[in-house]
Amino acid sequence: MVVGSMAAPARIGAAVFVLAACVGTWNAPPIDAARPLAERVTIRRDTFGVPHIVGETEAAAGLGFGYAQAEDHAEEMARRFLIATGQAARHFGPAFLDGDLAARRLDNAGEARRAMSTLDGTFREVLAGFAEGFNLYVRQHRSTLPSWVPEITAVDVLAATRSGAPSSGLERSLRQKYPDGATAPSSALPVELLLDDTTTAADPDGSNALAISGRRTTSGKPILLGNPHLRWQQLYWEAHIAVPGRLDFYGSTLVGLPWLRAGFNDRLAYVQTNNNPDTEDVFALPLDPATPDSYRFDGRSRPLARIDVTVDVKQDDGAMKIERRTYWHSHLGPIVYRNAKTAFAYRSTALDAWRFFEGFWRLSHARSLTEYRRVLAMRLAPTSNYTYADAEGNIFYFWNARIPKRLDDGTKYDLDVPGEPRYVWRGLHAADELPQLLNPARGYIQNANNPPWFVSASTPLDPARYPSYFERGELALRPQLALSMLEARETFSVDDVRQLKFDTRLLLAERVRPDLLAAIAAQVAPSAELARARTILEAWDGRASAESRGAVLFQRFWDAYRAEVRQPFAEVWNATHPTDTPRGLAAPEVALKHLAEAVKWSTATYGVADVAWGDANRYRVGDLDLPGEGAPGLLGAYRVQQYDPVPGSPNIRISGWAEKDRQLAGFGDGWILLVHFTSPVQAFSVLAYGQTTDRASPHSRDQIRIFVNHSLRPAFYTDAEIRAHLEREYRPQ
Repeated sequence: MVVGSMAAPARIGAAVFVLAACVGTWNAPPIDAARPLAERVTIRRDTFGVPHIVGETEAAAGLGFGYAQAEDHAEEMARRFLIATGQAARHFGPAFLDGDLAARRLDNAGEARRAMSTLDGTFREVLAGFAEGFNLYVRQHRSTLPSWVPEITAVDVLAATRSGAPSSGLERSLRQKYPDGATAPSSALPVELLLDDTTTAADPDGSNALAISGRRTTSGKPILLGNPHLRWQQLYWEAHIAVPGRLDFYGSTLVGLPWLRAGFNDRLAYVQTNNNPDTEDVFALPLDPATPDSYRFDGRSRPLARIDVTVDVKQDDGAMKIERRTYWHSHLGPIVYRNAKTAFAYRSTALDAWRFFEGFWRLSHARSLTEYRRVLAMRLAPTSNYTYADAEGNIFYFWNARIPKRLDDGTKYDLDVPGEPRYVWRGLHAADELPQLLNPARGYIQNANNPPWFVSASTPLDPARYPSYFERGELALRPQLALSMLEARETFSVDDVRQLKFDTRLLLAERVRPDLLAAIAAQVAPSAELARARTILEAWDGRASAESRGAVLFQRFWDAYRAEVRQPFAEVWNATHPTDTPRGLAAPEVALKHLAEAVKWSTATYGVADVAWGDANRYRVGDLDLPGEGAPGLLGAYRVQQYDPVPGSPNIRISGWAEKDRQLAGFGDGWILLVHFTSPVQAFSVLAYGQTTDRASPHSRDQIRIFVNHSLRPAFYTDAEIRAHLEREYRPQ
């Protein structure tokens, strides 16, 4: 059953949801604590391969979760555990050296071991169960798995929940603080830490989320939409976990992680989008000229701690090379750079967030807005915007951050901070001190990685009420488009929200195409290329739909123009007109030069200047080769999709299975969730690249057509739904 299609407009009504009429939880066998844990969990796979895991206890559910995930992604899970513990280069070579060095420099595995005692006792059992489930699968399939696939412990699982902080946190923070590659005032940073990174939290191609109050829906019930955007190779994975009497939650996580991060139960739903809080600082510590390898702090000399790190690195010929590095550490954190007079120390609240996934585990048990907010108030997750809706009719936005309390005296915390006691933070802002919005009058909330002040166009939050070091920034084109679509109509059905999500409109084209056409018209004798461009742009629908002719030409023009003109718009973004700016062309003559070149390039590459978007951008999954839709968020697209080049085929870019690489190509739309709080709850989802990386499985390709056709499938939640769409039922033993 699929909701919505291009071939036949969706008719979402009672017939579609007949299965939802039967509500109830599967009756698990009586609990017997003496039985092995694997005998106390049942996995039921539905017809899309989604595992519905029923455990007698939370530990048993954790085992089922680890086992089912390993069935779908064992090798990728193993790779991520090795990365988290700094052992990847030993097996996969020099490309993994930097990550291993970071993991060992910050002792990710050792810190995880020490942090275990800080976790909730039941959640520790979940982690141990997850590791046991993975190990059980590995032992059962040892003969078919690569020899490098290890067995793991709960510590390895916990280390994986923080592995991104050591491997990218330091460098990402420094790139954000010095985005132009310029060093700090005291020449703080080496050039190698200033490279461009397109995967930061501020990436304009990030995620979408919205919630609409029942006052604005045709059913009178709230609707929530979640639509995260990551590289496809990061692998979302969908599952349903139930422990009778305690838990019944459906959602998604990323492969290698031990619990669901977003999803729903019959009472509430929530999703996250990346935000960009400043949760780290670089402190400038003056070196002590009288004592080598020491610095001055609070009037006295302190020694830098030396950390020697070694990493085994597999070479192309199979030989092992030992790489050695020496790092230094201060009481404020690792030293990221030293010059003759200063050592620069990195401090981050994310590095201490060992209870991060305990937070997701706790949220999945929430049954009301009060319980949900109580978990958020614990400050366990380091970042993210949280978008929420529930069966009681509430919609709620929360700008979450483990953001330190700082001295707000005009100091610029986006650069290096004076290494003085008064600037060293000792606590976090409480939840009630963070931006949030409950049940706004206009009846919707949205976030597309925009700063928190623009959750609702008619109910903006006032940044002046918050410290200056809270997230600021422009309202990008993608969230502007989201606000425009939500303001464009008074009521929304489920089908309306689905269509909104798959909309391929490009807001950038609407902002600059008039100036571009006017510049061509002003030419006394436009070239043949410009004349052709005018014809194409005038006929173009302004979208990145599969059949759109003009989007390829426009993207090529804009990428080249923006690379040359640092500020490309005639009118820059203006906080007094946040949803109408930027617009126009700052350098029309430069724009025309690149437009003419784009015509030449497109003609040479595709044989025509007006190639259809879906001919140049493709979804390739197995033997399926389908036209692509969606575009980068920088073009003002809500349906975000980036396509990767195909080696040897300069005229084609793809999302999906790369020909010479088992990693998935592409970025953007992958997992979509839509929840409608009727009674019983109705939910729909799609995972574009399927449940598994096992390319022999039909579940590695059975959802791509649904995704391409602007459709969603039911997320089977009730016992009746699961049984009606049951593929197999088994225990992990």
